[in-house]
Amino acid sequence: MHQKQAALTPAEALRAATARLVHPLGPEGVPTPGLGTGLSGAALALAVLAGPDQELRRVAHGHLAAAVRAPGAMGGGGLYSGAAAVAFAARLMARAPGEYGGLLAALLPKVRESAAGRAAALRADLAAGAGLRAHTFDAVSGLAGLARLLLVLEPDGPATAGALSALVEPAAPGSGPLPRWWTAGAPGLPGADPDEPRGHLNLGLAHGVPGPLAVLSVARARGVLVPGQDEAIESLADWLAAHRRPAGGWPMTVPVEDAERGRPLTDTPTRAAWCYGTPGTSRALFLAGQALDRDDWRRTAVTELADALADPTGWHLEGPGLCHGTGGLLRIVQRTAEESGSAALAAHLPALATATARDLTTALTADAPTTLLEGTAGAALALHAHLHPQAPTPETTWDACLLLG
Repeated sequence: MHQKQAALTPAEALRAATARLVHPLGPEGVPTPGLGTGLSGAALALAVLAGPDQELRRVAHGHLAAAVRAPGAMGGGGLYSGAAAVAFAARLMARAPGEYGGLLAALLPKVRESAAGRAAALRADLAAGAGLRAHTFDAVSGLAGLARLLLVLEPDGPATAGALSALVEPAAPGSGPLPRWWTAGAPGLPGADPDEPRGHLNLGLAHGVPGPLAVLSVARARGVLVPGQDEAIESLADWLAAHRRPAGGWPMTVPVEDAERGRPLTDTPTRAAWCYGTPGTSRALFLAGQALDRDDWRRTAVTELADALADPTGWHLEGPGLCHGTGGLLRIVQRTAEESGSAALAAHLPALATATARDLTTALTADAPTTLLEGTAGAALALHAHLHPQAPTPETTWDACLLLG
């Protein structure tokens, strides 16, 4: 049994988590190539945390080499699995022109193939009119995450344009009151949800329409354009801005029945996380405001995020991770505070860093997985970014895998 340890400071927690990454431990101790729970994520995290330490860089390279050898490394899938996961890590780890060039050249056709497959599946769902499957379009498994990777690998390539064009289509007006991007099935699960038997509109950045909005906005801000992109951004952003809870912030989902009948939103439970809740959704709206220079969207995003931070009892977070923990909240608040100049958001950063360090201390004491999305590696990245702030670039920002920029 582990004894409870006094909470480490952010700097101490960062050092401890970095040391653990020398021997990464997955959720089941089985090496996989994945970005969220596998060796690609561990390699990327350690490379970022290593800084100028060449020995740690070599260890990170070893993790990436092990990811390449792991079963499924050359397979298809979304951003967090197979070839896409390895490619994201390799591209972000490269420090010199041509580094990992051979590996990326081998992986890129697989990424293009995965994106084309997701685009075809998305269009098939749209044509059927029975709701979209989240894995066709979302950030984790779908086209939004793959499009963000393609923006890094080949921003002007035809595969990138194809992915963005497919993401534009669900934002086109439908024939009724229900947006075309509604999802049939339960959030993140196969089959129907007893609480939403006819499906839902997903407002989470990880699995809902904020993912496509974010990547379309990031592409627009970088000058990567396809027909209908601006109209799609405007349609999705206006819908999000109009669908806030009466108490403020965004729900995780809206039932199809409520959307069809125009029922007002209720104050259903939510969380202050990246995956679902106001922080992730507000970030997507903020990126849309940046892309189309809409002050109203930016103001709404900042105001809602600041309001969500005011009452920690409503955060409903779990652990220090990026997905639904304090680390993800810290990173979103830092990015938005820096880019908006909001003093109200910046004032929360010290306490958020302390909370992340506290939760990370608990996770380290319990030998929690050293993974990127839900484990200690992602929390360490958030703390590192807080302690060593620098202007992100499209090529070197690790949080591109979260569609934060």
